Amino acid sequence: MDAILAAAAQVFEAHGYAAGTTNRIAIKAGVSIGTLYQYFSSKEAIAVALLEQHIADTGHRLHEWVGHMVVEQHSLSEALNDYVTDMLEMHSRQPRLQHILLEETPIPERVHQALLESERQAAKTVAGLLRLYPEVRQSGLEHTCFVVVQSVESLTHRFAAHPDDEFIPRATFVNEVVTMLLAYLTCEARHE
Repeated sequence: MDAILAAAAQVFEAHGYAAGTTNRIAIKAGVSIGTLYQYFSSKEAIAVALLEQHIADTGHRLHEWVGHMVVEQHSLSEALNDYVTDMLEMHSRQPRLQHILLEETPIPERVHQALLESERQAAKTVAGLLRLYPEVRQSGLEHTCFVVVQSVESLTHRFAAHPDDEFIPRATFVNEVVTMLLAYLTCEARHE
């Protein structure tokens, strides 16, 4: 099963979702098409399993980051730098895959709901850490952290997905995102 998922990730990354057939996946995995169908009923089922794996991996990495930051007692700037760098590294491994899984794959409602819940949990997790930093404005922190998580996810994914179009060097990109987050997290909240 792991070999099939790993092969599917490579096939989708190389060929896209539409051309990422079960035959190509089976060949890449070194299994017969019959063996593939013993584990997965369709290409869609494989893609859904990859997306569920991505959701779980992202949540796990986020919890590891928070635990590391609590133990190491990094400054806010260092913590954000580690977060942005880690997300960028994660997205750089298979930059097209997440786009393919989220934008091209038909996602069942239960997986869509799991994705939304993982976003809410990520915001709560980041808020739990950022409460430890007195310089971070505390009002509406979970909503603020939802914006932080979405911003880091979107920006790092976009940067990693187009490595040939890098307008700015990687280190500069990380510094710019961290600067933006620091300003956002420490500014006075505006309520209109």
